[in-house]
Amino acid sequence: MAKAAVKSAADTALVITRMFDAPLDRVYRAWSDVDEASKWLGPGDWRGTIKVSDMRPGNSYTIEMKHKDGDAVVATGIYREVVKRERLVYTWAWLGEDGKPGPETLVTVTFRAVGKKTEITLKHEGFLEKESRDNHESGWNGCFDKLATYLQEENG
Repeated sequence: MAKAAVKSAADTALVITRMFDAPLDRVYRAWSDVDEASKWLGPGDWRGTIKVSDMRPGNSYTIEMKHKDGDAVVATGIYREVVKRERLVYTWAWLGEDGKPGPETLVTVTFRAVGKKTEITLKHEGFLEKESRDNHESGWNGCFDKLATYLQEENG
């Protein structure tokens, strides 16, 4: 079966905006601290482990996501921009079975205080196929669901 090719610029990106019931500093820390992020990163039954030496432009990261059934996938990338409490920009590429990165995409995460809550806008762009974009949309929404639960349980 042929994969759906990207037809327009709108097909190459996804944008998700979510509101979290926690202050900006708390939400940013949950995202930027590797130990905390490892508690919510990964949709559904997937759990991510993040390896990064230092979150600053030019440095790399690796995320290994393991499913409860034992499957595992690895994403890697380079931080392009880190503005504490405001924005993270980094490349994203899944490693293939040969250990080499696949097509590179770009993730931009913007944090904004809204009273005592925090709005996150995630833009993930550069997809070559609509199917890949849609799969990432599902994955990111699953991560955001887990982040909301993580922040709520911490306060509850």
